[in-house]
Amino acid sequence: MIKKSAGKISEFNGSYLSDPRARTQKLSYFILTVLGFSFWFFMAVPFASHRESYWWLAMVHSQDFAHAFSFISSTYRPLHQAATWLGFLILDPSVFPTGVLRQALFQVLIYGMFVLAWWLIYRAATQRRLFALVSFVAGCVFFSGYVHLFHVYGISYIPVILLLGALLRFHASGTFAKQEVWFAVVATLLVFWHPFTTALFVGFYFGFYLDTFWQRSRAQHVQAVVILLVGMTAVAALVVAVPRFWPDASPLLVQTATRPLDIRLFGFLVSYQTNEVNRVASLVAFVLTQMAVFSTGPRLKLAAFLFVSVLSVLFLLKSLPLLLLWLCVVLMKLLRLRCWSLLFLTFTAALLPFGGGIGTPIHALFAIIMAIYVTPLGWPQAEKALSFLKARYVIGTTIAATVVLLMVRVGFEVPIVTRVARPLLTERERTYQLENILAWLHNSDYCGYEIAFYEKADNPIDSVESAITRRNRPPASLGDVQLFWKTVLQCRKAEHPSNKARTAIVTFGGPALANSRPVFEVAGRYAGNATVWIGGSQK
Repeated sequence: MIKKSAGKISEFNGSYLSDPRARTQKLSYFILTVLGFSFWFFMAVPFASHRESYWWLAMVHSQDFAHAFSFISSTYRPLHQAATWLGFLILDPSVFPTGVLRQALFQVLIYGMFVLAWWLIYRAATQRRLFALVSFVAGCVFFSGYVHLFHVYGISYIPVILLLGALLRFHASGTFAKQEVWFAVVATLLVFWHPFTTALFVGFYFGFYLDTFWQRSRAQHVQAVVILLVGMTAVAALVVAVPRFWPDASPLLVQTATRPLDIRLFGFLVSYQTNEVNRVASLVAFVLTQMAVFSTGPRLKLAAFLFVSVLSVLFLLKSLPLLLLWLCVVLMKLLRLRCWSLLFLTFTAALLPFGGGIGTPIHALFAIIMAIYVTPLGWPQAEKALSFLKARYVIGTTIAATVVLLMVRVGFEVPIVTRVARPLLTERERTYQLENILAWLHNSDYCGYEIAFYEKADNPIDSVESAITRRNRPPASLGDVQLFWKTVLQCRKAEHPSNKARTAIVTFGGPALANSRPVFEVAGRYAGNATVWIGGSQK
């Protein structure tokens, strides 16, 4: 089965190399593949500092580079920490507000690495028209997982998605067996960058071992078992053993490793909920689920369609994300195809939010990518039905999307698009509002005050509705902003008795605070006004 697929892909690629028109089609379908999430990315890039940026800015400003190799993340990942530290050094933490150009360059760089990974995935796809269409729709609708594209901390996930793309590419070409040792070495070492990388490799390799079980010699069986044991040990050591038994493990590291089962399950659900943020997204998830059903073969399609429809209604009634149902159908499809490599890779990707346990949408992104890849797999009838989708239509769509994007960016109200983009544009605007407020406070008579937010911006599991609607939600958590404020911006006036227990409360829209007076305001077109209040009590 693997060799047959590889042969088809080689023949397909060969035809593209020899035919200029086919090369144009190949490029146009790839553009369609990444157009969905690219549209929203270029709609908002660049963001100013947000989320963990403030924590990193405080650390880079106050600590030596050697601190990057200590226990400072939710899991011990010194390679990622060192790379991110260097990224924030290049951002120049001594300059605040941060430079727009530098932020843009970093965010475009991270975006470029994600696009490279998607190129590898696209090259692995067989039904490329259908794959491009599914990817385009999913990228437009399930964009939440790409939030780290606007964050230097997104460097953390570059190896994860690149490894995922490489695994799919080598699997599709039938050449993974020749590279498995080198793959294993690199993937195991990348546990020091992000354990998700090694976990995805172990899941894929276990399935690949089952796929090739009867073709292996005794020495190859031993080699496979060693690779699996080393990979699983590496993940278990850094995720489980180090936080529990290493004396210098940070509280955050211990908290992540010892998070209760019920919290992890809740975080698992929230990761998918924060991707499926409204009923339109649920409808798209339903359609993609039914596409996966119809792609499995001719038998029992009607019964499967009805069964999945009933389950979808039950999921909606129970407020469960239909993305989970899509993944279940995809897994059943791979089980029916007996494609163990992709089955266990998808299963592992689907469980990553359980390991993270905080409900962030990016933890579910890799499972969504696998569902996008598998849904068109082995469905030549649909590919043939899309033969009308010529390159000129894709190019026209891309041009139209570019024009709409530019219109929104320069301030035109584009029907539907501006409304849909408003949450993203609001979030971007708030990142600049917060930087401007902190810079103003630093130079004001209130520079010795403490900082507080009226609304919370905790992990999604701590404020699910706020994480989805983002109404009046700050663009960073209070703890990270307070650390940056106290480490870098707060002045010595805090030592004066008159400044003790005084707090500047920041709001992002919302009603006026009782018994407080506004002292500074940053206007916002999409987010409303961000205001600094003095004299009120914290919420």
